[in-house]
Amino acid sequence: MRALFAFALLAALGGTAASDDKDALKALEGTYLLVGLETKGLKIGADALKKEPAADRTVVVKGDQMIAKTGGKDDPASIKIDTSKNPAHIDLTSMKDGKPEVNYGIYKLEKDLLTICALEKGDAKDRPTKFEPGDKYLLLVFEKQPAKK
Repeated sequence: MRALFAFALLAALGGTAASDDKDALKALEGTYLLVGLETKGLKIGADALKKEPAADRTVVVKGDQMIAKTGGKDDPASIKIDTSKNPAHIDLTSMKDGKPEVNYGIYKLEKDLLTICALEKGDAKDRPTKFEPGDKYLLLVFEKQPAKK
């Protein structure tokens, strides 16, 4: 999971842009289930992913945190977004061996589908510009789950 969610660097934003980013983060909040994963030469669809336990495919977004489960333990990543970019940027930072690891990506939220295309490893300058898998890019599709009552 760490390789999928090791994503955070955001230039300081002023007034409206910062407010838009806060609203966008709020819109992202919820529980998501991974329903698609693709990289160059590998495509795993919803049917194949259903064979994996839901707990291993679930991420929770709350505030500026995305939390996945890895080996039964929480694997948090800090989220930074920049909605002034097109497509919107998302950077997720997680800790690996006590050091921050950042994956730079783009995202879109369409109804209940969150799509993220991000670098597995690399620098901000190598951020994807389209929602396409490639040698260095992972394309992840998450479906928002209904809120528990």
